[in-house]
Amino acid sequence: MILTVELENAEHPEVALCFDREGLDLLIAKLETLRNTPDHSWAGDSLTEEKQGAERYTLVNSLRLVRVS
Repeated sequence: MILTVELENAEHPEVALCFDREGLDLLIAKLETLRNTPDHSWAGDSLTEEKQGAERYTLVNSLRLVRVS
């Protein structure tokens, strides 16, 4: 399973979510949980620690998805 969050090292940085099919399935499942549970957050404990993006990206070790009202 691949699921990483990477930040581009640039003047106008962007965040890249890199995933394979299993990583996408996990992300969708976590988003569905957020949709159905108002007080739930996911801190990204299933993120892969191997960089997937280009050299201009830096791996981010945590992704926090938080549902707000």
